[in-house]
Amino acid sequence: MNGWYDGFGFYHGPNDPRLIVPKCIPIMGWTINVSHPKAPLLILLTCGAIGLGIVAQVMV
Repeated sequence: MNGWYDGFGFYHGPNDPRLIVPKCIPIMGWTINVSHPKAPLLILLTCGAIGLGIVAQVMV
């Protein structure tokens, strides 16, 4: 990996072409390369899906 992790666990790798990268400790899963051009779209879609799920539960 040619990037760095900030204090919140986000990966910053402006020269890394991957959008989703493994965490420092692989058993902990994956994280988003927030320096990737498509990262804001992925973050918005994820937050939107979570918000939609919350609204759907409240409406029931």
